[in-house]
Amino acid sequence: MKKQIKAVDARGRKLGGDTPLLCAPLVGRTRARLLAEATRVLKQKPDLVEWRVDFFDAIGDAGAVVEAARALRDVVGKRPVVFTCRAESGGGERIALGREAIVALYDAVAASGLVDFVDFELDNDPAHVRRVRESTRRHDVRLILSYHNLAYTPGLEYLIDRVLEAERLGADVAMLQVMPTRRRDVLTLLSATEQADERARIPVISMAVGPLGAASRLVGGLFGSWLSFAVAESASAPGQIPIGDLVAVFDIIRRVRGGEML
Repeated sequence: MKKQIKAVDARGRKLGGDTPLLCAPLVGRTRARLLAEATRVLKQKPDLVEWRVDFFDAIGDAGAVVEAARALRDVVGKRPVVFTCRAESGGGERIALGREAIVALYDAVAASGLVDFVDFELDNDPAHVRRVRESTRRHDVRLILSYHNLAYTPGLEYLIDRVLEAERLGADVAMLQVMPTRRRDVLTLLSATEQADERARIPVISMAVGPLGAASRLVGGLFGSWLSFAVAESASAPGQIPIGDLVAVFDIIRRVRGGEML
C-alpha cells in the first residue's frame, strides 16, 4: 500500500492531493504592472500564484517589496502566494542583491504574513538555508527547497537524494527542475519523482524544462508531482504550458483514473 503523503494546506488549497495544483507566475517589473498582471491572470483561475520577485525592479528596497506584496494580497484574496527570488543559475533574472540581502528580504516578506510559501534554492550556503528555514517556522510560512539544473539531467539516485536532503533540512515541499538533453532524461526525472514521492514525507514538485520536457508537466502528477507551473500570461521558465491546456489534460487524466472513460 502506498504510504500517506503529508499534505500541505494553504488557504484551502491542498498540496499533496489527488490532482496537481496549477500555479501561474507573475513577472511584472513594477508594482502597477504586477497588480495588473495578477488581475488578468486570476481570470484563468490558477490554484496559486508565484511572485517572481527577481523580475521586480525595486527588489533592492525591502519596504517597497513588502508594500507590493500587500497590494498583491488585496488583489489575489485568499489564493496562496509563492514568493520566489530565483537565482540566475536556476533561470532567474540577474539582480544586484547578494545572498545575504536576499535572505534578509525573505525574512521581511515572511514576517509580513502576506505570502504562504517561499522558494529557496537547496544549493545555497547551508547557513542561509538554515536562516530561511528558521524564519519560515517563526512566521508560519511554508518553505519550498528547490534543486535546479538547467544544463543537464543528473542521475536517478542523485535526484532522489536532493528531495530527501530537502526534507532533512526542514523543507515543507521539495522541488526538482532539470534540463533534458535526450528523451530518456524525462523518464529519469519521472522515475526519480515517483521514488522520491514514495520515500519522502513531504510533497514533491518536479519538471523538466524546454520543449523536450513538456510531457513532464502534463503527466507529472501520475508520478507524484503535486504542482505544475502554467502560463496564464507570461512564462517564467521554458516549456511552461498554457493553463487552459493543463486544465483540460488534468481533467482527462482524472476521468480516466476514475473509470469514467473506460
